[in-house]
Amino acid sequence: MEELVKIIQRERVDIIHARSRVPAWLGWLAARKAGIPFVTTCHGYYAVHPMSFVMGWGKRVIVASHAIGRRMIDEFHVPPDRIRLIPRGVDLAQFTFSFAKFEKHQGPMRILHIGRFSRAKGQVEFLQAIHLLRSRFPRFEVWIVGSEGRGRHRYTDLMKKTIHQFGLETCVKILPPTRDVAGLLAQADLLVLSSLIPEPFGRVIIEAGAVGTPVAATWLGGVRDIIEDRKNGLLFPPFNIPAMADAMYELLMDREKAKEFAVNLRKKVEEQFNLEQMVRKTLEVYHEVRKRRKILVIKLGAMGDLILVVPSLRMLKARFPNASITLLADRKLAPILATCPYLDDMILVDRKKFSNLFYLLKTARRVRREGFDVSVDLQNNKWTHLLAYLGGGVRRFGFARGKWGFLLNRPDKTFEIADSPLRHQFRVLSKVGVIDFDDTLELWPKLEMLEKAKRAIEMLMPRESTKIIGFVMGSSPSWPSKRWPADHFMDLAKRLFEKYDARIVLIGASDEADLGRPFYSFSAGKVLDLIGKTALEELPAFFKQFHLVVTGDTAPLHMAAAMKVPTVVLFGPTDAKRHLPPGKKIDVLSHHLPCQPCYDRVCKAKEKMACLIHISAEEVFEHCQRMLAS
Repeated sequence: MEELVKIIQRERVDIIHARSRVPAWLGWLAARKAGIPFVTTCHGYYAVHPMSFVMGWGKRVIVASHAIGRRMIDEFHVPPDRIRLIPRGVDLAQFTFSFAKFEKHQGPMRILHIGRFSRAKGQVEFLQAIHLLRSRFPRFEVWIVGSEGRGRHRYTDLMKKTIHQFGLETCVKILPPTRDVAGLLAQADLLVLSSLIPEPFGRVIIEAGAVGTPVAATWLGGVRDIIEDRKNGLLFPPFNIPAMADAMYELLMDREKAKEFAVNLRKKVEEQFNLEQMVRKTLEVYHEVRKRRKILVIKLGAMGDLILVVPSLRMLKARFPNASITLLADRKLAPILATCPYLDDMILVDRKKFSNLFYLLKTARRVRREGFDVSVDLQNNKWTHLLAYLGGGVRRFGFARGKWGFLLNRPDKTFEIADSPLRHQFRVLSKVGVIDFDDTLELWPKLEMLEKAKRAIEMLMPRESTKIIGFVMGSSPSWPSKRWPADHFMDLAKRLFEKYDARIVLIGASDEADLGRPFYSFSAGKVLDLIGKTALEELPAFFKQFHLVVTGDTAPLHMAAAMKVPTVVLFGPTDAKRHLPPGKKIDVLSHHLPCQPCYDRVCKAKEKMACLIHISAEEVFEHCQRMLAS
């Protein structure tokens, strides 16, 4: 494998294209290691077996017929948008069309059957149909061309037994395989395909069409892409021996009809099944693979992390405007980015199940079906590294963390260097090829949500001078150390009511409902309690109504920044340098005690929560005044 990768790199190979299963496994592994696209061509009905699935892992899966395409979609779960139909092509320069076979015959008519000797090809049924034909049309001879291969002879013996049983020795010859298929077809008056299972395509049919030999065939599989019954050939049902005999009799007796079918088939071969067209369409697939990139961005963090990924999506779309960008995110949080203009698709998962290996493998299978060229891991843990690898991303970018970092083939090893969240992400994006940094946060609330938020605020009967102020009192349940005391919020509210014609809107999750109850002591119409009463995707619309937000280091901070709302944010156990979202209207309050930042989710200091308790309501009020004045 290492030698193959070295050859790929030395020769600057752009694409690996595999056309059968064993080379496909080698090509797929080498393509992943070398970081180049992988393409497959499916010529047959592969058994649903682990060894066969690699044929559906190409960024594009070329199929020779609609029948193979349908099987790859239904049985191998290849997304339809990755399937490309490119039929086999024949070099018309090697096949000369002739009308001679339709002239008056001096000798017997010649019927040709070409194919591997097997039950699937139906040679025994063909011989039985020949037996029926002989009673109606005695002047013919039959050439059956092929072999079982690999020293096998059981089916060949059965064919010989059938010939002897029906006394066909005088008119039937079994010939070995030959490369001169064009010569055999030129000598034949009729080609018969008697397959009992669907043909992947039927290359010999287009070769017969190229030289002008009429065709009768079973109507299974890819044959129907070529033969249109009673227009350019005759079709009959599989296992229907009388129908096969009738089709042969009709084309041998009515030579004008046979000639018409042959001319029509030649025309279709020239238009749809020529070698030049096959080559041109294959080259188009190569250009498409190189030009149209599919990028997967992995971000499985909390709501704030998801908001912070928006600038990265925008920078990727600006750098690769023709690329298709998909975000893999938690299904509970994804609605907040449902209207993101930089996304083409989303893959939704349950991030809490990600440590379950079976769930991870199921997700990886879903990702692999999409055929991503690039995966950008902005979560950067062992599970997302493993997902990127198992998901088949050709080029896998991210921060290499710990022993699982080797699964990334385009790693950045500077994760431990502290930086702002978006600058941190940009270090990964720069490896992808992003040049221009832009950290502007955005969200796009729908019109109906904006109208709903406006109606809710109108219940407070605000005047033009009224200040609508949002309080985010809670934090993630796993981070109680981030919460500014509720009585401090109450004190702040009193000061705001004394100074301004203000209305306060409480924002939070349903498990924080108790935090809002003390505010019921204020007079009616002063406070709107929305804790646990809004859907996630509705929150940006409410933030757009606010003149000011007061919050701790929690997800709504990022939402306020995205909606450009003036914000006073209180930092306790975490570091504002690492977690403050970008924005010009954010005022940070932190006392910078010796124990800060500690990153303890539950405070372990002797004086509990000192970093936040010592931020007084009076201090916060002064910052609020400055923000409201500006």
